[in-house]
Amino acid sequence: MMRSIARRGFVTSAGLALAGLAFALSPGTAQADDATTDAQIAQYTAYLAVASARGDGQAREILGQFQDLSGDEKARFVTLINDPELANKFFEAATSAPTATGAPVVLAGGDVVVEYENSSGASDGLPPNDGSEAQASRVRDMWASYSVTDKFLGIKVAQVKVTTNYQVKGKDTTKVYPGSALHYLYVPGCSFTHSPVEEWISSPPADNAQSETVWTAECWGSEWDRRERVWGDYRGFVGGYLKK
Repeated sequence: MMRSIARRGFVTSAGLALAGLAFALSPGTAQADDATTDAQIAQYTAYLAVASARGDGQAREILGQFQDLSGDEKARFVTLINDPELANKFFEAATSAPTATGAPVVLAGGDVVVEYENSSGASDGLPPNDGSEAQASRVRDMWASYSVTDKFLGIKVAQVKVTTNYQVKGKDTTKVYPGSALHYLYVPGCSFTHSPVEEWISSPPADNAQSETVWTAECWGSEWDRRERVWGDYRGFVGGYLKK
């Protein structure tokens, strides 16, 4: 449920600043009750075009996908993306799956989908360690990531992602490097910021490299805090979540 909280000192990305500037060029986009659907389509198109012109590749991709929609689909898209009540629902839905194995969450009759994805790998590009005797002393740098993505009519308009970077020797996690938190967001009236990423190695026998950040989502004057964490070991990705 939407709630107001005290503002905290989070780190804001350059991409977020650009998004804020773009929407500042279109006053009243977020909650223009008297705006026509055609005006909302024009405003959203202009918003993406401004971001694209400033070198935002993600905005350029979304703009192309948005322009490929039919007239009725564009009308449906801007109706959904300018709906504060729906924003509340999909931000809440994004935290409903406790692990990365959660099935997609479907809203608005299937027009809005929240997806959970994970990936992992090693710097040498070879498969993960298998725990065999031959690999017992093998030292490798590895990474694992976990992301949550919001799709409107098949278009990815928002994503938060956290990555952990670490070193293993055989089955043991021996070192954890600085992790990272990335996002994009193209929803009128909403923005993401995040706390500095923290990382650590969990106690044996789990022996996982972990990275975590706290996201704040701001929408139409209200805010949410959500903690996103990912962990991995010699096999690669082990688990992740985005929750309160």
